[in-house]
Amino acid sequence: MTTTAHRQGADHLVDVPVAELTTLMIDWLTARSEGVSAEFDGNYIRHCPVPNEYEGIYSPSTNPLDGHPLLEREKIQLRYIDCPGHSWNGLWLAQDCRFRSTSKSVEWSAYGVPYPELALGFLTGSTMLIAGLRFIIAKTCVGKSKTPMVRVPSELIGAA
Repeated sequence: MTTTAHRQGADHLVDVPVAELTTLMIDWLTARSEGVSAEFDGNYIRHCPVPNEYEGIYSPSTNPLDGHPLLEREKIQLRYIDCPGHSWNGLWLAQDCRFRSTSKSVEWSAYGVPYPELALGFLTGSTMLIAGLRFIIAKTCVGKSKTPMVRVPSELIGAA
């Protein structure tokens, strides 16, 4: 994993490429961008309406009840690659589906239609939620970059 360390107040933040975000990192970043009061308890990102009082697990990267509404709202198009020999065989690809609101058919572009604000066409992941949420994070948190990077707490590096 490619990382760069930064200090911000008492928090130790690390730059991580969006394409390498783990499920915990995705969950933490999504909670922040969605305004969900959540904290890392050492194992999971948990709902935390009062500091240090943990409730249920918040995991849009693995829980369809949390993740699918985000993919739908952001109009993310997903495709599974099942083609031996293809460089992304066995991965999900996520790209923007801008024309969904017009009800017009949107054809999949093998290498993605570049998102104007990003210098990328798609992001991958081992599941549709991971791929889709990585794309949403890149689209909403990063801006124009061929290798989008985000900052996450260092305690999430290497955590389950």
